[in-house]
Amino acid sequence: MDLNRRCDAECWATVRVESTFDRHGNDVAVVVAKMAYAVSPQGKVTVDFRPVRWSDVLSDRGGIKYPGDLCDEKPGTDVALIGTAHPPRGKAVDRFYVGLAVSNDTTVLLRKTVQVFGKRTYVADKRGVVPGPSAIAGPTPLVYALCWGGRTESTDPALFAEEPQNPFGRGFAREPSTLVGTEAHVLEPVTEPGVTVHPSHGCFAPVPADVEPRRSRAGTYDSEWARKRAPIKPRDFDPLHNAWATPGLHASKPLRGTETFEISGVLPEGPWRFTLPDYAPLFESRSIGPGWTRHPTHLDGVLIDADARVVELTWRAAIPLPKPWELLSRIRVWSEKPLPRDLTDSSAATARTSQSAPSP
Repeated sequence: MDLNRRCDAECWATVRVESTFDRHGNDVAVVVAKMAYAVSPQGKVTVDFRPVRWSDVLSDRGGIKYPGDLCDEKPGTDVALIGTAHPPRGKAVDRFYVGLAVSNDTTVLLRKTVQVFGKRTYVADKRGVVPGPSAIAGPTPLVYALCWGGRTESTDPALFAEEPQNPFGRGFAREPSTLVGTEAHVLEPVTEPGVTVHPSHGCFAPVPADVEPRRSRAGTYDSEWARKRAPIKPRDFDPLHNAWATPGLHASKPLRGTETFEISGVLPEGPWRFTLPDYAPLFESRSIGPGWTRHPTHLDGVLIDADARVVELTWRAAIPLPKPWELLSRIRVWSEKPLPRDLTDSSAATARTSQSAPSP
């Protein structure tokens, strides 16, 4: 049964529906709604379009660029920033900072800062094997491949080793002396007061599902699970496994989407500050009878694509499927609040209509 044909998207979000199991083994219809906004360097916001992705889109520099949206539950709100770091315009510097802060009227809710260096190589000195002097810094992709981390490849399992927090990076080796003369990492996290930051987290990008800290939250897939529970998730599955934000950018209390975002170091024009409109989808379904049932939801993902100057916001609902599924007659995704007219245009409307869930 194509659940998308039973879904009416009556809002500006792109909507997709897919059936799956929840972690308790129940059949559910996962409904994902995604809003996208184009944001100018001056902070002007207009409606844009981004698709709902059922699987991760890989980065050509290791890791993922865009996380997949197919999961039945996500606690809290993930925030990620992808794109390119840009040094201050007109200045020749060997290092600079990229910062991301999310705040409401009175409080900074999330903050992360990364230091970006120019090209450098590993050298040996009295401290051991460390990065050498930096060249003049230029535009630098904000990817895990340029952070500290990495792996030692070997056909012998006893000799294989990797940094579980970032197997894509540079600087990890069983024998550090082998790094001398090779390119060093150029992205380093800045430690916030009272916060311990792992050296591999010099990035704002989404964390892949098979990388820590997500990997250990997936649960135990052993022979007992295969005999007694598969394909349902293990009993020790932690829903935070679905949270893809790098440490420091996950809000345990969900964001509203109306917070102020302040970002430095990613636009050639200078600092980027914006506030998004108060607009969120509602999820309802109807099975037997004329009434509608509303399903809980919250904003669970904010992905800021600085290169494209687009921000994606994602909500979801897991709707229990009746037996038989055909008893689920309609799903409706709508919003109580209209968007201001100056935020919409015909091209965005056309894209949304063509990509949202079709009507029967």
